Amino acid sequence: MINWKRVKRSTIGLVPVLALSLALSGCGGSGEAGETPPAGTGEKTQETKPKAEDPASVKGEVVWQYPNTTWPEPEIKNMIADFNKTYPNVTVKPVLGPLEPMIAAGNPPNVATNNRLEANWIMDGMFEELTPYIKRDPDYKPETLFHQVLYEIPQFEKGQYGIPMYSNPTYALVVNNKIMNQYGEKSIPNLQGLKDTDEFYKKFWIMKNGEYEMTGENPLFYYGNLSGLFFVSYLNGADPSTFWNPETKKVNFNDPKIVDALDWLAKFNLDTINQPAYTKLKGQLPKNTHPFLAEKQAMMIITSNNLKDFRKAKPDLDLTVLPAPQASLWNGGSNLAIVKAGKDKDAAWAFIKWMTSTEQGSESLYTRLGLLSPMKSSKYLEEKAKTDADLKVFLDINGKAKKWIPQFPVAYDTEYKKLFPDFLAGKVTAKEMMDHVNKEVQKRIDEFYASKKK
Repeated sequence: MINWKRVKRSTIGLVPVLALSLALSGCGGSGEAGETPPAGTGEKTQETKPKAEDPASVKGEVVWQYPNTTWPEPEIKNMIADFNKTYPNVTVKPVLGPLEPMIAAGNPPNVATNNRLEANWIMDGMFEELTPYIKRDPDYKPETLFHQVLYEIPQFEKGQYGIPMYSNPTYALVVNNKIMNQYGEKSIPNLQGLKDTDEFYKKFWIMKNGEYEMTGENPLFYYGNLSGLFFVSYLNGADPSTFWNPETKKVNFNDPKIVDALDWLAKFNLDTINQPAYTKLKGQLPKNTHPFLAEKQAMMIITSNNLKDFRKAKPDLDLTVLPAPQASLWNGGSNLAIVKAGKDKDAAWAFIKWMTSTEQGSESLYTRLGLLSPMKSSKYLEEKAKTDADLKVFLDINGKAKKWIPQFPVAYDTEYKKLFPDFLAGKVTAKEMMDHVNKEVQKRIDEFYASKKK
């Protein structure tokens, strides 16, 4: 862990004294009061509306740190070219890699991309608090512009330390209609909780003569077992505050809603699925072929990117795609922050606002990187969704999702992953495991906040 206070001192010479005046596309500047009318006229003082500044007047360099190696470099450049159509005098230099080494080496970016809230960095003053930027732009109303969940994720102790860059709505439920008809399923049930989800999932794990004729979803491994825990816990009535209360700074991983969800995940995996038979089935498929693509899996929970991959690999699949059970839906993504040690803050803010909060940015994010805008309404995406049923589903999830993965101030998964094999082997119960996880995570959180008081 880098000592950010030492880094701040070592890089202080890099930080120019900057005015926080903003120069944004289509945004109002500082207004001036109209002239005072002559005494006795009875007229009231009029205020002129702030004038929108010319984007061409914004100049500087944006050094944009981003960590995602899956974003194609040519498309990053195309997106920057899209930005320069509006801001021709701002140079954007994308830098792939983690933020810490850049700052420690004395080469801080001025825009950072974060996948989670970095409480440690915020408390050490590494990021700008963005409220002054927002207030100086009278036409910018982010609290109504973005999906609430996404806007609140980068908030810390009533401060706004990031603007959501994109949305990652999770998950869709996908079924193979041919298989549904084959097994007499006339409609997809409206799943509400663990009981009906359990019944629906079990229908498709069908064995014949000791081999699997058909399979369904294994909820234990939704993109990693921790993701499965959140998904099923939410389905079981939990919400983000069940896991973590930022006001009291207390975790509650051993809440019954979470413990029961973990217990169900393991029991479904152990009691419903014949692992040797499933391994044999997968071994009989062509190399790197998912059982769903081979039409040996009737249904699954899926992300938008995996759905795109399936469509591309086998366009003739007859699928129905709809949001996963609403109680389990959450939203996520990344946020963009302004680094205090960086230069050209006005240019940085212009870049952030264009990418996250404009129709041009929304279109560019989707066409270049396949990312969904964090805005509540994007005319480009809504128009495209009229002819793209899959996109329409994920925009629907965007609007419905009211939950998120909590933003813990410390690593919360170490003990969970360490104990998980013993849990599956029956060496510890779900309650014992989560009691231990809760104790260890709370200890780390208490130590974290205690260290910041020194």
